[in-house]
Amino acid sequence: MRQSDVGTSDAWRAGVLLRQVHQRKHQAIDAALAPRGTSMSQYVVLLAIAEHPDASSHEVAAHTAQTDQSVGAMLRRLVDDGLVERTHGNGRLYRHRLSARGRELVERCEGPVRTVLAEEFSALGAEEVAQLRELLERL
Repeated sequence: MRQSDVGTSDAWRAGVLLRQVHQRKHQAIDAALAPRGTSMSQYVVLLAIAEHPDASSHEVAAHTAQTDQSVGAMLRRLVDDGLVERTHGNGRLYRHRLSARGRELVERCEGPVRTVLAEEFSALGAEEVAQLRELLERL
């Protein structure tokens, strides 16, 4: 049986490295946000709503690269916790906004998240981080 060279290709290795960096960043942000009573997954959804007020569940899912189902469950918890307000849109559609508590939580999380990101990307200069972002946006 011939050994595949896919596993040694630059594209495969880049994908593995991206996943490793993401996991490390996710774990570090989770640890930084735990004392504030939230997680990176919740923060990502709250931040998407802050940046896109009145977004539907589907729109929040698209902005956070998650499934509609997982975001729907998360939004229900955030509404129950008083961090997100939900209003009826057209038909069965709901629109979402941060509550005052949700806005305050996002603001309290900004510093710790900024610190983790600075640490996680400390091996790169600001120009390199911008270049990495540009390259990833092209994919």
